[in-house]
Amino acid sequence: MYRFLLRARFSGICLKILVLLGLMLLSIGGSNAALREDEQKLLSAISVTRMMSDIERLCSDEFRGRRAGSPEHYAVADYLASKFGECGLSPLEGPGLEGYKQPLTMRYSLVRSKDEIRARLTYRFNGRHGPINRTRSFSYRGYNGRGGLDLESEVVFVGYGTDNDYAGLDVAGKIVLWLPGWPKDARPITGMHKMTAAYQHGAAACLMYKPAGVRDEWGTNIGLSGSIADFPYIAVDETIVSEILSLPAGLVAKGARKPLAGARGLKVRLQITPVCDPDRRTYNVIGMLPGADPQASQEIVLAGAHYDHLGDDGRGRIFRGADDNASGTAVVLEVARAIANSGLKPRRTIVLAAWTGEEAGLVGSNYFAANPPFPLENIVSSIQLDMVGAGTPGMFVTAGTAYPDRYRYLAESAADLGLSLRPDAVGASDHLAFARRKVPSFLLHSAGEHPNGHTVRDTPAAINRKALESAARLAALAVWRAANG
Repeated sequence: MYRFLLRARFSGICLKILVLLGLMLLSIGGSNAALREDEQKLLSAISVTRMMSDIERLCSDEFRGRRAGSPEHYAVADYLASKFGECGLSPLEGPGLEGYKQPLTMRYSLVRSKDEIRARLTYRFNGRHGPINRTRSFSYRGYNGRGGLDLESEVVFVGYGTDNDYAGLDVAGKIVLWLPGWPKDARPITGMHKMTAAYQHGAAACLMYKPAGVRDEWGTNIGLSGSIADFPYIAVDETIVSEILSLPAGLVAKGARKPLAGARGLKVRLQITPVCDPDRRTYNVIGMLPGADPQASQEIVLAGAHYDHLGDDGRGRIFRGADDNASGTAVVLEVARAIANSGLKPRRTIVLAAWTGEEAGLVGSNYFAANPPFPLENIVSSIQLDMVGAGTPGMFVTAGTAYPDRYRYLAESAADLGLSLRPDAVGASDHLAFARRKVPSFLLHSAGEHPNGHTVRDTPAAINRKALESAARLAALAVWRAANG
């Protein structure tokens, strides 16, 4: 998703004037006389019908919202790799590349909501009429870690859980249990201090007795969170404590601390829902059109767009992401096809990319920028497209204008095509992965409203074909000029 912050909001009247001017410029068709013969040939090869076909396929049930790291996302990467080949692109060469694909890993959430995070405590104790198997499940919304934990250990009672309570105790790899509060003759101690003490003494997890009607030391209810990743911290009631420590009912509630100090309880099993996979595989898809000039072919013009989106909501509704960002991906494919179909050969090398994991935090573009198959200083210009399938046709906003000598490829192309380009905004998208490494990098985004972003309404039917076409024309011309300037 393209996250956008305008420096100033136009009034309704000013916006209407800009829209009318943009439509007037589109009706004139731009200054085609300013276009060279090769540029006109390039633009004549652009097909909106082909781009819409790409968008419909990317938004299909087969790819189910293209969530980065999902099985459907792997299928999209394969699809785009085959499309890059059909468009006449060649794979890049370099360490870690697999044909058109650049594999990488990312952190992938395995839950749709924090409400799905659960802790389960299981143990076997001797009841009045024989052994009983007990399983208790806890909400664990504030859990911090990857989850998927499965710990089995005896429980060691550590009094109030102060540092002094660990004297003479070996709790390494054990689950510790403590009482709330602190000794009468001691300074107040927080749950954070108790958890830290348990962690420093090598405990595997923490249980804290929480009397009925009493808020625990974190100010939350059963199912506590902790600030140490993958170190469970769970509040339990008197029944659980009595069963684990084999105590008569009511004894714990009386605060019988001293007789229990160091007591070893039953062996329990503590399991935490798998929350995330920190090493989920995903892919950038990258191809190139080699430069025809031996002296300039090492220079790179980079154009890209993220192809991932949000997946589904877990209840059958798919976030199809037609505008965000099947539209940008379709434009990148069309730029490649237009150049190939026109028979034109660029002077510099053109690299076209479909990035993964933008919605997860610019994962793919940042990985590429940190692990480039060629020196980043070889990049003459980088143009990234995000959400160009809605908004006002022929009107664009851009970010990354710190390099005026390279920005001119975009600005002059927009002017010659009769399009509006406003460089007065700052956006957060894949261009930042390169801009922060001092690469001249620019974001292209359709101006106007994008009302369907991150909703199930963002479908191919909502794409504005004229906005899409004007984006493709601008991107193709700017890339071509940067490749031959």
